[in-house]
Amino acid sequence: MLAPLRTHGWTVSVTRESPDGLILEAERGGHHHKIALIYSSATDNRVYKQLAEQVEHIYFNGPPNQVEQFTQNVSVPVSSADDFNFEVFEWNSSSADGKFAPSDSNADLLSPSRPDCRILLTEEPIKAVWLRLRQLQSVTLARKLISERCQQDGVALNQEQITRKAEGISYSIRNAYDYFLTHEASPVSQRVLNLYYGSLAFGFAEMLAAPTGSQTLEEIEASTKLGHGLYTIDGVDNGLGSLVVGVIASGFFPAWMRSMGLATASLPSKKPRKYTDLHTMPSEAWLTIEGLLSRIPEVSDLFTAIFESKPSWIAPHYDVLANRAGGLYSKQSLPIKTYANFVDESGRLTKEDVAEFPGPLSEISPQESEGSQHIFRVAISHPGSPFWWSALPLHQSPFVRASIIKPIFGSVNPYRAMCVVLLYALSIIVRYRPSIWRRVQEGDLDHMKILIEAFLAAVERILPQEFLEKISGQKFIVSEPGSLF
Repeated sequence: MLAPLRTHGWTVSVTRESPDGLILEAERGGHHHKIALIYSSATDNRVYKQLAEQVEHIYFNGPPNQVEQFTQNVSVPVSSADDFNFEVFEWNSSSADGKFAPSDSNADLLSPSRPDCRILLTEEPIKAVWLRLRQLQSVTLARKLISERCQQDGVALNQEQITRKAEGISYSIRNAYDYFLTHEASPVSQRVLNLYYGSLAFGFAEMLAAPTGSQTLEEIEASTKLGHGLYTIDGVDNGLGSLVVGVIASGFFPAWMRSMGLATASLPSKKPRKYTDLHTMPSEAWLTIEGLLSRIPEVSDLFTAIFESKPSWIAPHYDVLANRAGGLYSKQSLPIKTYANFVDESGRLTKEDVAEFPGPLSEISPQESEGSQHIFRVAISHPGSPFWWSALPLHQSPFVRASIIKPIFGSVNPYRAMCVVLLYALSIIVRYRPSIWRRVQEGDLDHMKILIEAFLAAVERILPQEFLEKISGQKFIVSEPGSLF
């Protein structure tokens, strides 16, 4: 009874409690009402008569039980609490001022704020994403974006600082657009290079768009003079999958990591010169191209067809059977733990592998499953949040509903960053290692060609939207009209 009153702007309080029930008072716009709620309709007639002298209406909880007998000669209406909503509607009408509900003169109107999420319904989702990105090619609109984000985050920047940031965002978005939108009819080699440098330009814009991020484009460009912050080393078999990709503490990539709030203090300061030097490097500071590809759920079927290794992603699903709710009188209002089924489509992961995924996971146990996939029941702790998935670093895209991906370099979990590292490695092969790249294009490594093309197609669709969200500070849901998702 309290909730609907407060929903409609009534100030309501319990003014008296007794063994038989409660008395409630409500006020809105100078209109006052006083009602009683008793615990059972089968309440002594004398109680009804006493309450009738104090209130305008008496409500009883639970089913009606010989109501007429217990309410003889009672001077106010008596009815079930289930009907109270209808009474609220009548109160609302009687307290309205013409077409307007009464307002609290002391209440401040909420100032307009930027929406946290925007929904775009379009026949061509990627074009809708690019239209929003191209808006930021305008310095004027980029300046407005920075001002709004600063106001939202409570960060004070002067107009000169905002303008410098806006100019950098505008120039970076223009570069990204030039690189990304030249892929049509381009050979794979050119697409790799374009997408890598286009993604770097997006990274520049992301760093500048953050209110507390880099102040000028020149500041970011200075970090690139120290290199990309990444390196490659030939693997044990001189193939593509075994090529090693690592990170060091100087250059653009670690600067980008810091802007994402990721620690870089433990990163090595120097690159190894050869494969045998890797044993002196932290194990988390490098991985292979095969390891990177294992973290791209969008190409998982091609990955498992080519490689024998395990995927580095898994799909979480709500476990209906394990989360059966309590009874009608359960005192637990919000769950602090939820069970999920983690589905490994490859059928290659063990429970020990599942334990390595990020998140507050426990009670991991294999479950029976049909076909070749493996299913693990996992408990997810999420105290303070009603939603279990909010405790997990989920990746979602137009091609996969939800997945958890193992981070690279110890802490780098953002999908866009993983893609940039993989694009970097492929760009090195394209530019400097034709002996490997031509084997991919028309030699003994041609089984990798379709896998790389599938990855590039995913990048072309997913990364512009991910960067749009990071640059704008808003979530975008982009789907076709009539789509369920």
